[in-house]
Amino acid sequence: MEKNEQAPERDLYALLHVSPDATTEEIRKAYRQWAQIYHPDKYQAPQMKDIATENFQRIRDAYEILSDENKRQIYDIYGMEGLNSGLELGPRLKKPEEIKEELERLKRLKEEERVFTHARPTGSIVANFSLPRYLSGRGIMKGMAMVSEVQSQVSKRNTVVIAGNLGVTDNAGAGAATALLRHQVSPVASIEFMATAGLRSLISIQTSRHISLHSTATAGLTISLRDGSVNLSNTWTRHLSEATVGNMLFLI
Repeated sequence: MEKNEQAPERDLYALLHVSPDATTEEIRKAYRQWAQIYHPDKYQAPQMKDIATENFQRIRDAYEILSDENKRQIYDIYGMEGLNSGLELGPRLKKPEEIKEELERLKRLKEEERVFTHARPTGSIVANFSLPRYLSGRGIMKGMAMVSEVQSQVSKRNTVVIAGNLGVTDNAGAGAATALLRHQVSPVASIEFMATAGLRSLISIQTSRHISLHSTATAGLTISLRDGSVNLSNTWTRHLSEATVGNMLFLI
C-alpha cells in the first residue's frame, strides 16, 4: 500500500472508487469494502499503520459527505468549496438556486470578516456629569469627549492608524486628528511616525524595543509645528505582574 500525497485533493467519488451516479447503497458498500482494507488495526508496522490511518480517515470523510443527501448535493454543485464555506444545509435548501444564493451570502459574510480583520475601527464617548453643577441650576453635564480610531494592517510589517478626538468642557472645545505609521523592524523592535493636527500640531518619531521578556524601552522625538520646540523622551516599561505595569519616563 503506497501513500498518495495528492489524496487529500482527490475527488470524493474517486476515493471510494464509485461513479458520481452511484446510489446511496452502492456508496455504503464501497465504504465498507475500503474500510476493511484500510482499517489501522490490520497493520502492525508503525509506518503502514500511519498510512492506513490516513487513508481510512479520507474514505470515512468521503462517506460522511456522500451518504448525506444535502451535503452530496452541495458537493456535486460547488465541490469542497461549498462545504467549507460553512453552508448550513437543511430541508429548505433543496433547489440548486437556493443553495447558490445561500453560498453567495456566506461568501459575502466571509469577505466582510476579512476586511474587518484588516481594518479595525474603535470609538468611545465619555460624558462628564457634575452633581454640584446640577444643584446650582447650571445643568448636570459639564463636558463630553469623543474619540475614534481606525487601524489597518496594510502589510505584514506595516500598520496605519487614523484617529480623531473632540472634547467640550463648558463653552470651550478642542479637537485633533492624528495619523500614525507603525513599522515592525524585527520581532522585538518597531518604529512609529506620527503627525497630529489641531490644537497642538506635532510630528514625532518613536522607536520601541523589547529588551527582555517583561521589559520594553521606548525613545521618542517630538517637534512642535507651532513654535519649533523639540522634546526628547525615554520610557522604560516593565510588567511587574500579570495585572501591574510600571513606567519610568524621562523628558528633555
